[in-house]
Amino acid sequence: MYMKKIIFFIILIISLCYMRVSAKIEMINDSEFTEIKKNIQKINRNYKDKIKIYYKDKAVVLTYHHISTSNYSFITIRPERFESDIDMLIKEGFNFISAQQLINAMQGKDILPPNAVVITFDDGLESFYKYAFPVLKEYSVPAIMSIITSRTENYKAFDEEIRPLNSIQIREIYESGLVDVASHTHSSHEFIYINSELKQGGKLAFKIFDKETKKMETDEEYTKRVTEDLNTSREIIYKYIGKYPDILCFPFGHYGKRSLNTAKNCGFKYFITTQYGYNTYNSKSIIINRIRAGDSNLTSEKLKDNIIKCIKSK
Repeated sequence: MYMKKIIFFIILIISLCYMRVSAKIEMINDSEFTEIKKNIQKINRNYKDKIKIYYKDKAVVLTYHHISTSNYSFITIRPERFESDIDMLIKEGFNFISAQQLINAMQGKDILPPNAVVITFDDGLESFYKYAFPVLKEYSVPAIMSIITSRTENYKAFDEEIRPLNSIQIREIYESGLVDVASHTHSSHEFIYINSELKQGGKLAFKIFDKETKKMETDEEYTKRVTEDLNTSREIIYKYIGKYPDILCFPFGHYGKRSLNTAKNCGFKYFITTQYGYNTYNSKSIIINRIRAGDSNLTSEKLKDNIIKCIKSK
């Protein structure tokens, strides 16, 4: 008997709540509901009009290097410029995607949102951690950092301005879930002589000409040197983040068939270059094209214009 009373009381409360909700719903008549519906549609239409679609099934990858409060070099921008870039891209309707999302889309395994952009940083500098990383966290923007592992291991500064990331910082940015880590080689981010005319080229991409002995590095010597360099880089990055990188960023953008095949044999699958251009959905390409974003003579508005210009290029 006691249980029946409890059940009856519960049913009574539910019924009263239903009646109150129904009464409130009945207070809105058909004409008022139609007017509300029109207003909602108008708001949605105005929002869509403001967000312009510049391109679909494509992605533009942006290249940054160094951020500083001083004018250190032509590839150095101030902290406020970087935040201005991110703010502009968001307000103008660009959609940030990760490097992995880009790769998946290029292989036809994922879709690309309209106005897709990717943020990349080269060289693994501490200024990224100090100035860029807080902005990326604030806006929840993904990025990929390509590190030179001989520098992060030695943690030797070029001067007071340029310092590499350390292992603790690298682990922190990776574990944030926003920043992936790629290789920028171990110690091949430098120029070497590549012929008897003493022309210079990137150490990873070319065989070395010894100006003292007048001898050119053999194919076997090149393959051994580059393989050791790239394997060392992969092992160090694994030590930092617990994962072997499969993305290699070519120093100075220099590469060829020989360096590409050697890198593939070391376990790299995708390659960031300095080749100008956009990247396309389902292209099946392993080469990632980019445009410059971190030049000191650019503004955020000019960057937007350059992105659209890139998309219109063939």
